Amino acid sequence: GDILGVLSLIIWSLTITVTIKYIMFVLRADNRGEGGVLSLMALARNSFPTRSAVILGIGIVGAALFFGDAVITPAISVLSAVEGMNVVTPTFQPYVVPLTLAILAIVFAVQRFGTGGVGLVFGP
Repeated sequence: GDILGVLSLIIWSLTITVTIKYIMFVLRADNRGEGGVLSLMALARNSFPTRSAVILGIGIVGAALFFGDAVITPAISVLSAVEGMNVVTPTFQPYVVPLTLAILAIVFAVQRFGTGGVGLVFGP
């Protein structure tokens, strides 16, 4: 009983501490209502003009990480879903990559119509 209490105390302390810090600091960091990596980079460049090049480099790396995550997440999600078809029948293996590429091409083509357009194509 004591071990679960201590573990609960640790988990809740971390959760509450991170939540309060996020609300107090991260949500207040904006550039006239704008957020994101590049907006915060602009704020930092104004605050530290002598280190403008370093801040620009960090901002570009942050934006690259964001874009990389935005590209890789849907690809991995679709690939893992299509590979799940191999559980049903292993004969589906040669079609995994072509079907994944086709689904991703459709998703990115329909994406300009918004989430509703993607939902119409892939939703029930």
